Amino acid sequence: MCRIQRSLWILGIFLIVVPSIRAVYEDYRLPRSVEPLHYNLRILTHLNSTDQRFEGSAKIDLLARETTKNITLHAAYLKIDENRTSLVSGQEKFGVNRIEVNEVHNFYILHLGRELKKDQIYHLEMHFEAGLNDSQSGYYKSNYTDIVTKEVHHLAVTQFSSTFARQAFPCFDEPSWKATFNITLGYHKKYMGLSGTPVLRCQDHDSLTNYVWCDHDTLLRTSTYLVAFAVHDLENAATEESETSNRVIFRNWMQPKLLGQEMISMEIAPKLLSFYENLFQINFPLSKVDQLTVPTHRFTAMENWGLVTYNEERLPQNQGDYPQKQKDSTAITVAHEYAHQWFGNLVTMKWWNDLWLKEGPSTYFGYLALDALEPELRRGEGFISRDLANFFSKDSNATVPAISKEVKDPAEVLGQFTEYVYEKGSLTIRMLHKLVGEEAFYQGIRSFLGRFSFGNVAQADLWNSLQTAALKNQVLTSDFNLSRAMDSWTLQGGYPLVTLIRNYKTGEVTLNQSRFFQEHGIEKDSSCWWVPLRFVRQNLPHFNQTTPQFWLECPLHTKVLQLPDLPSTDEWVILNPQVTTIFRVNYDEHNWRLIIESLRNDPNSGGIHKLNKAQLLDDLMALAAVRLHKYDKAFDLLEYLNKEQDFLPWQRAIGILNRLGALLNVAETNKFKNYMQKMLLPLYNRFPKLSGIREAQPAIKDIPFAHFAYSQACRYHVADCTNQAKILATTHRTECQLELPSDFQKVAYCSLLDDGGDAEFQEVFGLFQNSTNGSQRRILASALGCVRNFGNFEQFLNYTLKSDEKLLGDCYMLAVKSALNGEHLVSPTGNYIISHAKKLGEKFKKKELTGLLLSLGQNLRSLEEIDRLKAQLEDLKEFEEPLKKAIYQGKMNQKWQKDCSGDFIEAIEKYL
Repeated sequence: MCRIQRSLWILGIFLIVVPSIRAVYEDYRLPRSVEPLHYNLRILTHLNSTDQRFEGSAKIDLLARETTKNITLHAAYLKIDENRTSLVSGQEKFGVNRIEVNEVHNFYILHLGRELKKDQIYHLEMHFEAGLNDSQSGYYKSNYTDIVTKEVHHLAVTQFSSTFARQAFPCFDEPSWKATFNITLGYHKKYMGLSGTPVLRCQDHDSLTNYVWCDHDTLLRTSTYLVAFAVHDLENAATEESETSNRVIFRNWMQPKLLGQEMISMEIAPKLLSFYENLFQINFPLSKVDQLTVPTHRFTAMENWGLVTYNEERLPQNQGDYPQKQKDSTAITVAHEYAHQWFGNLVTMKWWNDLWLKEGPSTYFGYLALDALEPELRRGEGFISRDLANFFSKDSNATVPAISKEVKDPAEVLGQFTEYVYEKGSLTIRMLHKLVGEEAFYQGIRSFLGRFSFGNVAQADLWNSLQTAALKNQVLTSDFNLSRAMDSWTLQGGYPLVTLIRNYKTGEVTLNQSRFFQEHGIEKDSSCWWVPLRFVRQNLPHFNQTTPQFWLECPLHTKVLQLPDLPSTDEWVILNPQVTTIFRVNYDEHNWRLIIESLRNDPNSGGIHKLNKAQLLDDLMALAAVRLHKYDKAFDLLEYLNKEQDFLPWQRAIGILNRLGALLNVAETNKFKNYMQKMLLPLYNRFPKLSGIREAQPAIKDIPFAHFAYSQACRYHVADCTNQAKILATTHRTECQLELPSDFQKVAYCSLLDDGGDAEFQEVFGLFQNSTNGSQRRILASALGCVRNFGNFEQFLNYTLKSDEKLLGDCYMLAVKSALNGEHLVSPTGNYIISHAKKLGEKFKKKELTGLLLSLGQNLRSLEEIDRLKAQLEDLKEFEEPLKKAIYQGKMNQKWQKDCSGDFIEAIEKYL
């Protein structure tokens, strides 16, 4: 890029390119020739209703790591005044011959008149400006309307993760380039400025009336994606001092209408910070944390150092499910963000290929933290069971990626932020925990965090820290390579099926591994894993002992072992206690029979751990789906559930059955419903009558199981469940009755609509339209998807789809997914989605469209349906990736229906 004007718009619509100049540097990563040490950043923000922009300067202290004649950094959508760009070292000035822009990688390259000398420090100064964008990335604008005065209030806030700092200031926008920051914010006096550190001093702006400049304390060495600042007029709901070593101060900013509402982040954040500080034995290094709840945000929350941001739209009162589930979801979000203060903020991955290295530990330690702070709720195992169910379902796809994979551009980086990476990352950390044991695990984690504080890591650094601790505690032998073993789980997708065959005469067991595929079970495949082997025998059901006794090595696919403490021929052996490692197990016929008889006949279900019981059900259903077993064995096992007291096995089993039941034809569906009614009746009868649920007042820990039991029983019209729900739903009509219990509203309204007609629809739709409570509207929207008449439902869909209000867009999605998971509206709702595809593509983000099409894909049962979906959507770019996933799921449905539905129904008939 030639120096032909005073300023340049970088990578925006005004980009000026000189064709004759070809980019010299083509790598997607920044060159290593210069290193940023410190940024002095000054940002002046204008928030008038007609003028929302910012201008600023960045002074960057640079260390020349090698001799070079250019400086390459990131900039995007910034108007940079190149005539004010300067580079000095002491009294020596360096001229810039020309500027070059690489629009593919957002590089801004300064070609210098002479070389920088290795190990010398230089000072780069750049001036820039840009409009506050509405993309919820970089430095973006947001607003809220005062519910009393109706006045629109404007604010500006940053979202720099993953590659958006470059939209706010020129910088070295990669996680490995850590530096210290001094931030000075300028703004009108009616606003407040926040950054990651406290304000040191403020002074009047020298030329703008009623504007101030405020200097903030130095932010410790950090990556650009964790820098944050905001200018706003939100209110502080509370100021609290934590019990951390340096008594960190918390403030909680939100718009006025939220004041007084239950804010889980306010309640538990200080406790979480103190818990993690004690757990990791490394003090939180900052003096304050501002929690900023903003009207719009790209993510649910962001862990910026000293300025944690939350998306108001995804707060607990703004979800479409029952309130206790919403609160649990928000609690784990907050726990996750504060675990990030150590995993991600203090110790940061070198590059985005190892995103899991911050997201996995933060997810897993979030589960542990909630269980430690509120042990009576037992939420951790519930989250882990959910993650295991998702993993075993999704990771059986032949195209599933590794959680650690190369990413080459901002789009690929952002694409890494999937639930899959979070969940599999968490399960990987949990595997390490159970593999090396409590003492070695925490020694290794603390060593890892201490050694690499304020630095950057690759996954090998974590493996090495854990290996050292395991050797010290004599958990692993000196010749065992933990890095090699763990790489087999993170550098490839999929998981193994371990087949265990017992020799009942000699006591030997033969084990082999093959990758498990949803498409065809197992086949010859080069994939293999280092599988830790721990056996539990029936007469000694020590499911709390999880460190491996042996390993199934890779590339060795078969191993013959003599088990220690030889089990008798009439007692079962179970591999993988607590499902500590993410693989399926198939046993020989006799061992399966011993397990099934123990679960069905032993009053204590053989002492088998609840996670293993859920996994045994999952494994047998999956093995039957690829015809490695017949379904009658799986249904033999399901019979034990009539005495199962724990939620997790019930939840896993019914989830799988519901998914398969949706694929049956009409005649088969009637038999399936009869089976589900018989199966669910004992469970339904354990709980109080639904109409009296307010008086029964179930304990908080029991609400998830109770909600599950009522919702499934009413779905299949078990006993009087529907009538009970209708009684509950109508109690709000009379003044003498108390308000409908919030945790059971969806069950009540769904049953009312499922069994009702036009009058019931209009009543609930009217409640939805007249409600001003976001949580209430989402619950009602989800329930409206239970209506039987599509003409009624279409009225709701048109109402929400035409609106530009974000809340109504969320309500549309909730209702559609509810309809697609039901019985009556699947086909017309699918047709509606296809016919309104263009509008949906314009209205919703890729993540939302993916969820929508996956819900649709779960119900595709014929080649004609698949072909129609493909023909209607394949030319719409927004649907490209979601469509592939939906079509794949449809083809899997079709294959199951052709190959397995007959066996499935034949097995059901034995138990009717």
